[in-house]
Amino acid sequence: MPGHPLDSPSPPLSDRPIRHVLLFCGSRTERDPRHAALAAGIGRLLAQRGVALVYGGGARGLMGEAGRAAIAAGGEVEGIIPRFLKDWEVAEPLCEQMIVTDSLHARKALMFEHADAVLALPGGLGTLDELIEVLSWRSLRLHAKPVWLMGDGDFWAPFLHLLRHAVAEGFAGPDILTFVECVNGTDALAALLPHP
Repeated sequence: MPGHPLDSPSPPLSDRPIRHVLLFCGSRTERDPRHAALAAGIGRLLAQRGVALVYGGGARGLMGEAGRAAIAAGGEVEGIIPRFLKDWEVAEPLCEQMIVTDSLHARKALMFEHADAVLALPGGLGTLDELIEVLSWRSLRLHAKPVWLMGDGDFWAPFLHLLRHAVAEGFAGPDILTFVECVNGTDALAALLPHP
């Protein structure tokens, strides 16, 4: 019996040099201070490596931590925020490259278009929505950009369990488990980035 046409192997990862990393993460103040420290560390690392941070442009939560840390370290930071969230999420005033879109869908598409790789930190529904959409695009062979997960305290373990469950129940091919890579800390991320 033939398999589903999308169950064939996924495309090879893009060999494009990583010059822009798209960061998905929470816009709320979280309970575990390790997440904020991790976000700030990523912002500094990207700046040190000459890799631009592309993110949602908010000043709150992990978004704000990563954005401000990258800016303080002299990095290139591109915020992309929809008009209706500009005041609600409080757009980061220190971000000089702020693009305001007309819709949430336009924001997500533009952020992804400007990125060479995607990194997801802990977050809520918005973060999960963005991550799932990028993985869905990957399953449809619309891109082959790396997608990395990072978070202290096994934050992503339930999400990875859900992916495995979807495969076990026959709703997805086993290749979806190769669409994401867990990156354990900034040292591991540094090994994936170009040297300045």
